[in-house]
Amino acid sequence: MKNILLIIIIFSFSLANAQFNKGTVFFKDSTDQKGLIRIKIFGGIKFKAKKDSKSTFYDYNKIIGFDTDGKKYRYVKNQDGFQPKLFKENLKGKIYLYSKEVSNPGAPNGFGGGGMTFGGGSATIYYILVKDKLIRVGTKIKKKHLKILDNCTNLIKKIKRKDFKKIDVFEIINYYNNNCD
Repeated sequence: MKNILLIIIIFSFSLANAQFNKGTVFFKDSTDQKGLIRIKIFGGIKFKAKKDSKSTFYDYNKIIGFDTDGKKYRYVKNQDGFQPKLFKENLKGKIYLYSKEVSNPGAPNGFGGGGMTFGGGSATIYYILVKDKLIRVGTKIKKKHLKILDNCTNLIKKIKRKDFKKIDVFEIINYYNNNCD
């Protein structure tokens, strides 16, 4: 019982003291505003113009994205009829590269939930935006994604020669954007 109470206290303290970070918000009307940003767990952000000002909630209805901590985050329309999703923007070019960090706490190994866990960890899931179509790549480039890049014969050769491994998603898309038509 003491352990549960301690966990609740630590968790509530961390939520109460969540930090606002310096950043810039980009609005749908093509304006932007610098201030302090905190990413909300269940979507959207809280924004303050100054440390002592009141926070305002924004989501995809008002903003196209924001920059904070040296990272760019953008709302990207995934499918018609669905709300845009927030992704980290890694590359801009002929092909845009977006990513999302996912984590898996793992599954208990044993009976009654006691003991060690297995299968946990985190991964970066990549998405590419090609001709206004968002495509989930996953953790590595697959054969079906090579069809999108097949107009760049040098890149395909480099992948087949293993100059680029299929897990080098960032490097492959960066090469494509800088060296291919």
